[in-house]
Amino acid sequence: MLDVELTIKTENTLKMFEEARKYSPAGVIGDGRWYEPYPLFIKKTLGSRIWDVDDNEFIDYHGSFGPAVLGYNDPQVRQAVFDVMEDEGVLSATPHPKELELTKLLSEIIPCGEMSILCGGGGSDPMYNAVRVARAYTGKTKVLKFEGGYHGWHDYLIVSIRPNLEDAGPADNPTPVANYPGMLQSTVEHVVVAPFNDNEAVERIVEREKDELAAIVVEPGYSGGCPVMRLDFLQLLRELCDKHGIILLFDEVVTGFRTHLGGAGAMLGVTPDLGVFGKAMANGFPIAALTGNKEIMSLFQPEGPVFFQGTYNGQVIGVAAALKTIELLRDGEIHKKLWRLGDKITDELNAMADELEIDARCYNFGSIWGMYFTRKPLENYRDIANMSLLNRDNPKGYAMKNHLMNNGVFVTRSPRGFISGAHSDEEIDRTIDIISDFCRTHQEELR
Repeated sequence: MLDVELTIKTENTLKMFEEARKYSPAGVIGDGRWYEPYPLFIKKTLGSRIWDVDDNEFIDYHGSFGPAVLGYNDPQVRQAVFDVMEDEGVLSATPHPKELELTKLLSEIIPCGEMSILCGGGGSDPMYNAVRVARAYTGKTKVLKFEGGYHGWHDYLIVSIRPNLEDAGPADNPTPVANYPGMLQSTVEHVVVAPFNDNEAVERIVEREKDELAAIVVEPGYSGGCPVMRLDFLQLLRELCDKHGIILLFDEVVTGFRTHLGGAGAMLGVTPDLGVFGKAMANGFPIAALTGNKEIMSLFQPEGPVFFQGTYNGQVIGVAAALKTIELLRDGEIHKKLWRLGDKITDELNAMADELEIDARCYNFGSIWGMYFTRKPLENYRDIANMSLLNRDNPKGYAMKNHLMNNGVFVTRSPRGFISGAHSDEEIDRTIDIISDFCRTHQEELR
C-alpha cells in the first residue's frame, strides 16, 4: 500500500486554514478549492510559479483551473488592464468601444461566432444562457450531455458529473443522476445522459429522444477528464444535430484559446451552432462569451424575446485583458509551444512507464495533460471513475500528488494539469524526473 504524506512546511497554511473554517464552509470558497490532506494558502503567482504562505515555491500545473495560458500575471496583459483602468475606469454597465472591438474580433477568429454576448465571470453564465436560447430556438426542452462532463454550476447541466456507478445504470444507456441536494427532479428529467466516445449508443439515444432534444452539449477534444475524443465521434454529433434539428453546443470554456485561437472545434474542423468560451480568453481576468449562429443569437434581448442581462457583462477590465491575450496568441507561436510541451511530457512519461512495466499512462490534449495509473484504454467516464480525484480513494494518484508537492510541483485534486506559455523545457524535464522518480521508487506497487 502506497503511503506518501505531505512533508513540506505548512505551519502558516494550517493556522489560516483553521481560522478560515470558522468563516467559510471547510475554510474554502467552493468545493473545487478543497483537496486532501488540506489546501495550501497561496500568496503569489507569477509566470509558471506559485508560492504559498509558508514560502514554498512550486512549478505550477494548476493554472487556476486553466485560465493562465500565457502564465500567471502576464506583464503585457497586466499593463493593458492598468491602462484601461487609468483611461476608461472599471465599470460603466453601458455599451463601450472595447466590447464592440472584442465581439467583432470573436467573429473573425471563431468559426461559429457570427454574433456574441459577453458575460462577466465564469463559464457557467454563458452555458446557462446557451441552453436557454437553444430551447427557445428549437421549441424543445431536453439537453443531452455526456457522463462525467462538467458544464457549470447550474441545475440545467450539473447532472451525472461524478455519479456513483451503482446509481448510474447501464454503461451504454446511463441513468441521469442528480449530483447534489437541492436540485429539482423535474429539472433532472430534462437532461439526457450518454456515454462519451460511443457512436452506437449515442445514435440510439438521440434517435429515441430526438423529438424533445434541444441541444447536445460537449467539450470538443475531451470530456469529463477523459483523455481524447475520437474525431469521428465529434463528426457524428454534428451529423445527428443536422439530421434532427438539434443545436450542437461546444463547451470550450477550458479548450477555447488554450488549444487553438478559434477553439478546439476550429482545430478539429467541426463547427457547432453555439460555442462557449472563458478561462484562457483573458489569462485569468473574469470574462466569458457565448458565440454562435446569428439566427440563434439574435433571439436574445433586446433584439429578440430571450432574457439576457447582467451588471458585469462585458466589464471593460475583462474585455481589455481578452483583447491583449488574443493579440499575444494570434501568431500561433504560443500554441505551438503548448502542444510541443504537452506532447513531450506525455511521450517521455509513457516511455518511462513502458520501461518500468507499470500500470500507468499519460494523456494530453495540447497543454492539458494527466497521469492515470492504469493500462486499459480510457474512453469515457467509467474508465476513470475511481481515478478522477487525487484523494485517498485513489491511493496511487494521491501518493503521486504528495510526492510532486514535496518536490516543488504544485497540483491540487485532479489528475488534469495545465501547461502555460511561461513554462520552460527545463521545468517540464524537472517534472518528468520527479514523476519518474516516484514511479521507480514504487515500481512494485504500481504494477
